[in-house]
Amino acid sequence: MSKLNMLISVIIGSFIGALLGVLFAPDKGEKTRKQISRKGDEYADLVRSEFDDFVKNMNSRYEAALKDTEEMIDKGKNMTEDIIQKGKDKSDDIKKDVRKALK
Repeated sequence: MSKLNMLISVIIGSFIGALLGVLFAPDKGEKTRKQISRKGDEYADLVRSEFDDFVKNMNSRYEAALKDTEEMIDKGKNMTEDIIQKGKDKSDDIKKDVRKALK
Protein backbone atom coordinates (compact mmCIF):
# COMPACT_ATOMS: atom_id res chain seq x y z
CA MET A 1 0.00 0.00 0.00
CA SER A 2 1.37 3.41 -0.89
CA LYS A 3 2.18 5.93 1.82
CA LEU A 4 -0.61 8.23 0.64
CA ASN A 5 -3.21 5.45 0.78
CA MET A 6 -1.98 4.41 4.21
CA LEU A 7 -2.11 8.01 5.46
CA ILE A 8 -5.63 8.47 4.12
CA SER A 9 -6.72 5.17 5.71
CA VAL A 10 -5.26 6.16 9.10
CA ILE A 11 -6.91 9.59 8.97
CA ILE A 12 -10.29 8.20 7.95
CA GLY A 13 -10.07 5.41 10.54
CA SER A 14 -9.13 7.88 13.26
CA PHE A 15 -11.97 10.18 12.30
CA ILE A 16 -14.50 7.35 12.29
CA GLY A 17 -13.20 6.07 15.66
CA ALA A 18 -13.38 9.54 17.20
CA LEU A 19 -16.85 10.11 15.74
CA LEU A 20 -18.16 6.79 17.12
CA GLY A 21 -16.56 7.47 20.48
CA VAL A 22 -18.23 10.86 20.71
CA LEU A 23 -21.59 9.55 19.49
CA PHE A 24 -21.68 6.80 22.10
CA ALA A 25 -20.51 9.05 24.93
CA PRO A 26 -23.13 9.84 27.58
CA ASP A 27 -23.12 13.61 26.93
CA LYS A 28 -25.94 15.91 25.85
CA GLY A 29 -26.64 16.28 22.13
CA GLU A 30 -25.37 19.86 21.92
CA LYS A 31 -22.10 19.00 23.61
CA THR A 32 -21.69 15.94 21.40
CA ARG A 33 -22.29 18.01 18.25
CA LYS A 34 -19.67 20.53 19.38
CA GLN A 35 -17.19 17.72 20.03
CA ILE A 36 -17.90 16.24 16.59
CA SER A 37 -17.47 19.65 15.00
CA ARG A 38 -14.22 20.30 16.86
CA LYS A 39 -12.81 16.86 15.99
CA GLY A 40 -13.90 17.35 12.38
CA ASP A 41 -12.05 20.66 12.28
CA GLU A 42 -8.96 19.06 13.81
CA TYR A 43 -8.95 16.27 11.23
CA ALA A 44 -9.67 18.69 8.40
CA ASP A 45 -6.64 20.73 9.48
CA LEU A 46 -4.56 17.55 9.66
CA VAL A 47 -5.70 16.49 6.17
CA ARG A 48 -4.94 19.97 4.78
CA SER A 49 -1.49 19.93 6.36
CA GLU A 50 -0.70 16.43 5.09
CA PHE A 51 -2.04 17.30 1.63
CA ASP A 52 0.07 20.46 1.53
CA ASP A 53 3.14 18.41 2.48
CA PHE A 54 2.25 15.87 -0.20
CA VAL A 55 1.87 18.60 -2.84
CA LYS A 56 5.18 20.20 -1.83
CA ASN A 57 6.90 16.82 -2.02
CA MET A 58 5.42 16.08 -5.44
CA ASN A 59 6.36 19.56 -6.65
CA SER A 60 9.97 19.13 -5.56
CA ARG A 61 10.09 15.70 -7.23
CA TYR A 62 8.64 17.20 -10.40
CA GLU A 63 11.22 19.99 -10.38
CA ALA A 64 14.03 17.48 -9.84
CA ALA A 65 12.74 15.27 -12.66
CA LEU A 66 12.43 18.29 -14.92
CA LYS A 67 16.01 19.33 -14.14
CA ASP A 68 17.28 15.78 -14.75
CA THR A 69 15.38 15.64 -18.04
CA GLU A 70 16.85 18.94 -19.19
CA GLU A 71 20.34 17.72 -18.29
CA MET A 72 19.78 14.49 -20.24
CA ILE A 73 18.50 16.44 -23.24
CA ASP A 74 21.55 18.72 -23.17
CA LYS A 75 23.85 15.70 -22.85
CA GLY A 76 22.08 14.02 -25.76
CA LYS A 77 22.40 17.15 -27.90
CA ASN A 78 26.11 17.39 -27.14
CA MET A 79 26.65 13.73 -27.94
CA THR A 80 24.72 14.10 -31.20
CA GLU A 81 26.73 17.16 -32.18
CA ASP A 82 29.96 15.27 -31.42
CA ILE A 83 28.86 12.31 -33.53
CA ILE A 84 27.85 14.59 -36.40
CA GLN A 85 31.19 16.41 -36.23
CA LYS A 86 33.10 13.12 -36.18
CA GLY A 87 31.06 11.99 -39.20
CA LYS A 88 31.86 15.21 -41.04
CA ASP A 89 35.55 14.89 -40.17
CA LYS A 90 35.59 11.29 -41.38
CA SER A 91 33.77 12.32 -44.56
CA ASP A 92 36.32 15.09 -45.18
CA ASP A 93 39.14 12.59 -44.67
CA ILE A 94 37.57 10.19 -47.15
CA LYS A 95 37.08 13.02 -49.67
CA LYS A 96 40.75 13.97 -49.30
CA ASP A 97 41.85 10.36 -49.77
CA VAL A 98 39.65 10.01 -52.86
CA ARG A 99 41.02 13.24 -54.36
CA LYS A 100 44.62 12.08 -53.71
CA ALA A 101 43.87 8.73 -55.31
CA LEU A 102 42.33 10.38 -58.37
CA LYS A 103 45.33 12.69 -58.99
